Amino acid sequence: MKYLLFLGSSLLLASPAHAQLGWRVGGNLLRIGSDSLTTSSRVGYQVGVFYQVPLTERLSLVPEVQLSRERVHVRSGESSSVQLAYQLGFYYLNLPVLARLALGPVYLEAGPQLSWLVGGRGEGDVTYRGTVTGRIDQAATERYRRFDAGACLGIGVKLPANFGLSVRAYQGLGSMLRQDTYPYPDAAIPYAGSGSQHRQTLQASLTYQLAAH
Repeated sequence: MKYLLFLGSSLLLASPAHAQLGWRVGGNLLRIGSDSLTTSSRVGYQVGVFYQVPLTERLSLVPEVQLSRERVHVRSGESSSVQLAYQLGFYYLNLPVLARLALGPVYLEAGPQLSWLVGGRGEGDVTYRGTVTGRIDQAATERYRRFDAGACLGIGVKLPANFGLSVRAYQGLGSMLRQDTYPYPDAAIPYAGSGSQHRQTLQASLTYQLAAH
């Protein structure tokens, strides 16, 4: 985590000609890609700061540091006598480094993203034959990996007065699950699901950029 903060700060403090500092705020939806879970997205939010560094007239490099609150409702075991239903909430520190291609006021962006799970929690119920038999209340870090990496793809448009709108999708490339917890040796009430679970998010943001310098 210290490495991510140091790297993000170093990128933001760089000062090439015509670079632009900006802020981003908006909402997001989280989905966990898995064959063993049924998930329903809940609205989360993200806030961040980015730095647009022009490479050519149309191409820029845009590093960003972002705090993202992500939420999802999870269900499992609906076809069996034991069922689990719980709310998952995550706090991630995201560090995307994107290449941005300008097409007039519209731009496309793509690149890698590294994420660090700062914290979060899962809360819900275990039901056996229609009767609640247990309570899920567990830190997300006990079940999910701290580190996540994947790819981003987005589109945006610049508006008057240095404002803008953007939509960005993220696909995690590795499983979120901590392998050392399977099959839940330390969990009093286990989270549901097994195998690979991949983090997928969709963000919509309002941006504001300072004048180029």
